Amino acid sequence: MRFILYAVIDAATAQGVSAELLLPAHKLLRDSPTEVQLRDTLGEILATDEMYGFRFAPGSDADDLLRALATTDG
Repeated sequence: MRFILYAVIDAATAQGVSAELLLPAHKLLRDSPTEVQLRDTLGEILATDEMYGFRFAPGSDADDLLRALATTDG
């Protein structure tokens, strides 16, 4: 899940998501985050207007994981 967060941060940077949200996410990757922390951070980034409609390639493992997380989050 760390690699997925890294990829989402990269995409969010390109989409113009604020540094105020992305810098703590980068810091989290340097620490030893729990799965809950990773999920929460992914959710915060993906909830931004800039990331509306973002998806990894359909059928990829990353896309499957994010869709599963979205389903469990409600």
